[in-house]
Amino acid sequence: MISFFKLLRYAILGTLASAPVAQAQTDYPNRPVRVLVGFPAGGAVDGAARIMAAELQKAYGQSFVVDNRPGVGGMLAAQEAARGAPDGYTLLVGSAGPLTVSPSIFKSRGFDPRVSLDPIIWFVNTPGILVVRKDLKANNIKELVALSKTTTLNMASAGSGSVLHLMGEFFQERVGVKWTHIPYKGSPPALQDMLGGRVDVMLDVVPTTAALVKSGQLRALAITTKNRSSQLPDVPTVAEEGYDGVDMGSWMALLAPKGTPQPIIQRMNQILNDSIKNPEIRARVAAGGGELVGGTPQDLTDRINTELPRWAAVIERNKLAQD
Repeated sequence: MISFFKLLRYAILGTLASAPVAQAQTDYPNRPVRVLVGFPAGGAVDGAARIMAAELQKAYGQSFVVDNRPGVGGMLAAQEAARGAPDGYTLLVGSAGPLTVSPSIFKSRGFDPRVSLDPIIWFVNTPGILVVRKDLKANNIKELVALSKTTTLNMASAGSGSVLHLMGEFFQERVGVKWTHIPYKGSPPALQDMLGGRVDVMLDVVPTTAALVKSGQLRALAITTKNRSSQLPDVPTVAEEGYDGVDMGSWMALLAPKGTPQPIIQRMNQILNDSIKNPEIRARVAAGGGELVGGTPQDLTDRINTELPRWAAVIERNKLAQD
């Protein structure tokens, strides 16, 4: 039988062993927090990161420093975050590309966000949009499908294996057409060629195309997410056009290295959910064509679990994986 004194000794040792963890959670953060971003400053992901960093800094009274580490479609920053200590002092603002596309494009890197990262919050959603050149004889998806079966059409994308490319391939599969893919180095040159009448169709995101649609330089046929875009409220969704099973776009989210203490994750989630109610933040995000989401860490987990296998299948069918 273990004596009272031995039990007391074990209890004291257990308390001492857990003290650093408990202290790390109660006085968090007591030094600057690094927020990794896998894309250059000035872009949409960087913008979302700076909004979140500012809100966390205001709530905690400690610096949250955005650290831009572009490369490999955002995966360099994601992998660096995955290697970080799970203490709340390394965070990642990730997006759909590096979290749900790149793991299947760059299989050799062995990166799986479900294994190496803890979700905190799905912060911003960026609706996808189907656009065509303004003189194309198709005013809705049904007319575009009919035209595609009698005419050879080409589809521009922001690059082979990009989220926008995969959106285009997935859309073709859902509606039963096949277009010739023409990859570009980003959306701007692709859209420029569309304005010049050299390409016919493109799947993009609302922030990049809204002004061109509003000015009549492009024709928008459908929004590819579940709800209409506040930037283009007159454009129907793909589902409203009679085609189910299409819910895709881009998004930005906050994550931490796997094993980060849950009290830290839950507190950040609460802070950022509260910030979503701020009219100034809502206006800033809406002005950029995004929509604030929020919700629980599980909501972000569900999104990643939905998109990873979907894009993996599209990548495999189109043989887009790279070494």
